[in-house]
Amino acid sequence: MMENDGRGGLNGAAEEGAADMAKKCAVPPAGGEKSGTYAAFTALFSLTVRNVKVFVKDKANVFFSLLAPLIVLGLYVLFIGRMQADGITEALAQFGVSADDAVRAFSDSWMLSGVMATSCITVPLCACGTMIQDKNRGVSADFAASPIPSWLPSAAYFLSVAAAGLIICLIVLGVCFAWLAISGSWLLSAADAFACIGVVVLSVLASSALLVFIVGFVRSEGAFTGINIIFGTLTGFLTGAYIPVSTFPEGVQYVTLFVPGSYSAALFRTFFMGGALDEMSAAVSPEFAQGLSEQFSVELNFFGSPLSAGGAAGILAGTAILFGICCFIAAALRLKKHIV
Repeated sequence: MMENDGRGGLNGAAEEGAADMAKKCAVPPAGGEKSGTYAAFTALFSLTVRNVKVFVKDKANVFFSLLAPLIVLGLYVLFIGRMQADGITEALAQFGVSADDAVRAFSDSWMLSGVMATSCITVPLCACGTMIQDKNRGVSADFAASPIPSWLPSAAYFLSVAAAGLIICLIVLGVCFAWLAISGSWLLSAADAFACIGVVVLSVLASSALLVFIVGFVRSEGAFTGINIIFGTLTGFLTGAYIPVSTFPEGVQYVTLFVPGSYSAALFRTFFMGGALDEMSAAVSPEFAQGLSEQFSVELNFFGSPLSAGGAAGILAGTAILFGICCFIAAALRLKKHIV
């Protein structure tokens, strides 16, 4: 049985891996028993697995990472979603039209798109807690003093955060799919369902790169907690998960275009809501469906022009690449500062 060593709740195995990993990951020069490239990727794999184990062993962190989006989903189902559906139903009743099934499908699809968009940001952020733990326990200093490539720890953090985020966000996506099926609001095609999985992957990769870069400058757990609160509060609003972006002042609408989560939300709405909008168009009219689409910001307005799904995906991919490069540059600069 492994016991707590008194340094913050990680058990013996995790702490041993943290303390000795820098030595184990030392990369020998090319031409030795192992090539430098092979050793580097072996070290990268070992560090990534170690980081995931540290995250998983913190049961409370894993629990709340999964619980937070489920609480938001519950609030939507019990309160917000019903209010939205009632509002649309009342608007239709004024014209003597009844389309309860189409309205429920539209409302459910819109709210689940918001749940997924926010989850793909908040869950990877929780997984970044391993970076703060390592800094407080001196593990990051061990890495900086060891003969391993400067990019390796940052790459391992990115991969472990992305892996943890993908696992939990895919579980949340499964819960969302289950709710649509149970409530009778499932209007997704097989292609839409697989596209949603792809959006999860792309969104988590973009969020992980951005968050690993930001958290790389954070040193204390108090500051990290503050960032969690700020991101958790602002993310839902700036991505249009709680309130449609079309209701924001024009200046705020432009601000949302600089939030990667806005593009995740747009992609989720594209695939979650396509069938619901078709159903609404058939049950009421194409004009009414188009009006709802504009009112609920189903299609992202990119500086005055509608943004296609391919454009949103390209921006997320660019975000992942850009901040991935920034992570490696920042890691190299921190190592240089440590050496000097």
